Formats: sequence, structure tokens, C-alpha cells
Amino acid sequence: MIEDVTLLTLLIYAVIGILLGLLLGPLLKGGGFGWFGNLCLGLLGAFLGGLILTLTSHVTDNHLIMNAAAAAGGCILLTLIVAIFKRR
Repeated sequence: MIEDVTLLTLLIYAVIGILLGLLLGPLLKGGGFGWFGNLCLGLLGAFLGGLILTLTSHVTDNHLIMNAAAAAGGCILLTLIVAIFKRR
């Protein structure tokens, strides 16, 4: 399962994570976590979301659109969770 993840899939996770991380930061109240923090959070969320859904067999490696959606979902979810805990 995890050994089936290709370099193209990892590249998709990275691109989605970077783009969404940088785009979501300014949308958060207070500007997010700075450009570098938003970038790192986006990357981490994209990789976690994509790899968790790949491990649970919800996404297969040969479906690039599904991998991109999984990475986007992970990025958005992690960013929102961290933003909620930052406000407390």
C-alpha cells in the first residue's frame, strides 16, 4: 500500500500543500501563521491527508484527481484544526 505511492503522487501532495497552505493563511483571522508556517502546515496536512487515505484504501495511487482531493482535504482540515487550537 504505502510502497505503491509514486514520485508523481508525492509531487502532487507537495504542490497542493504549498498552494493551499499559502492561500489559506490569509483567510484565517489574524493572517494565519506567517508565510513559512502556512507553507509547512499546508505541506504537512497534504501529506497526512493523502497518505492516510491511501493507507486506508480510500484512494489508490493511480487516481491523480482523488490524490489531489485527498491532499487538499488534509491540508484544509489540519489548517482549521490548528487555527482553532491557536485561538484558545
